[in-house]
Amino acid sequence: MRLFLCLFLSVLLIASCGQKAPLYFRDSPPAGVKPPKPEPYRPLPYPKEPAKDAAEGEGDTAGKK
Repeated sequence: MRLFLCLFLSVLLIASCGQKAPLYFRDSPPAGVKPPKPEPYRPLPYPKEPAKDAAEGEGDTAGKK
């Protein structure tokens, strides 16, 4: 039992050796930590005129070859 406990504790110590601070969710950071703001929404511009090639290609192309 002691051997299992020692192995378990050593695995925990090895697994957490690279962690510098406690982990937290991005939605609820600890006091003093500000997550980076996401980029604001930018709508895509609506095309002024449909492309001529696309308009010609949408018709009855199954019969034309």
